[in-house]
Amino acid sequence: MKTLNFLSQFFATLLFMSIYLVMLPQKIYAADATVSNVRIGVNGSRTRVVLESDKPIKYSFFTLPNPNRVVLDLGDIKFRTDITQETIPHNALVKAMRQGTFKPRKVRMVLDAKQGVKASVFTIPSAKTAGSRLVIDIYPSGDAPRSITVSKPKKPKAANTPLRKQSPAPVIRKDVKKDGPVVVVLDPGHGGIDPGAIGKGKTREKDVVLAFAKRLKKKIERLPNTKVYLTRTGDSFIKLSQRVAYAQRRNADLFISLHADAHSNRTVSGGSVYVLSERSSDREAARLARNADKGDIIAGINFKEESSEVRNILLDLTQRETLNKSSLLAQNIIIDLKKAIKVRNKSRPLFAGFRVLKAPEIPSVLVELAYISNPSEERKLRSRRHQDKVATAITRGVKRFINKHVGK
Repeated sequence: MKTLNFLSQFFATLLFMSIYLVMLPQKIYAADATVSNVRIGVNGSRTRVVLESDKPIKYSFFTLPNPNRVVLDLGDIKFRTDITQETIPHNALVKAMRQGTFKPRKVRMVLDAKQGVKASVFTIPSAKTAGSRLVIDIYPSGDAPRSITVSKPKKPKAANTPLRKQSPAPVIRKDVKKDGPVVVVLDPGHGGIDPGAIGKGKTREKDVVLAFAKRLKKKIERLPNTKVYLTRTGDSFIKLSQRVAYAQRRNADLFISLHADAHSNRTVSGGSVYVLSERSSDREAARLARNADKGDIIAGINFKEESSEVRNILLDLTQRETLNKSSLLAQNIIIDLKKAIKVRNKSRPLFAGFRVLKAPEIPSVLVELAYISNPSEERKLRSRRHQDKVATAITRGVKRFINKHVGK
């Protein structure tokens, strides 16, 4: 009898504990991020896959041979679209994509490749006009990009819809510069009715930057296979938009705008190098996309017949590539410039929304040569010897950038 009472109490306790555990509040996990858009493009031999999400995506990745794959482990994320249904350009290195949960709160994404590949993965933070982006660049060994191809993503097939042959997705291409000289456009700031900043000794910014630009032009043109143009060769006023348009007409490989800053505190000194901020870049991309509705030609591509979806993909690819190269150009210039003068930003460029830096396809920087408001630097700006030293430093940075990145 005691044994029966013990057993009945034991099972009653088990039943109570089971009911209690079931009634406990269960922890509900929200996805780490939700992917709202997937974009695929080809830039020469590089295939780029972009995942746009509401939050940054944590990732790790590796490649596998036989069969060739790029594998990404992405944490607990959700896709709003079926990535297996995305249209992939025919010349992409990727032939198929898929994803699935392979561990608790861990999603694995697999990109099947047509050949052996290497990969580079990085993130771009969210901006006013775009969410967080995870960018996957896939390359074959030893190849370099030569063109841009963008394919419009395909909508997922509706349930129970019979399979049928898909019409080809619209494709647009931008051919990169043909064989020929590397083109550098130098932009002496201000001019004409706009004198720019004026130093205590009455030195006008428009005069010193023009004199410096002419000296810099001679030095850069000594580099092999290089041609240099000035946006102005005399004391003339040129609108900012016209300066950018001039560089585009010349099919420039890089653009350098030259200025001499001013400050209310005359003791402030030093030069600086700027590139376009990402926020300004996103705003400019939105403006360009709106103008494309009118049939504008952007970065050498006529968007008149293309959808806004294709347009936005191309602009995103082009803008990101250009921002990266602009930053590299600035860093290469800073390496030598800081040996010649005091530089405020000694390792990385500063970021701003200067209008002359907004050509979406041309790596562009703005160099403040000095503070003309500082009497000592004002005198240096007028010195031919000082101009020569600074021009030599910038030329060395330009040479390094051309050797490493132009046409790559």
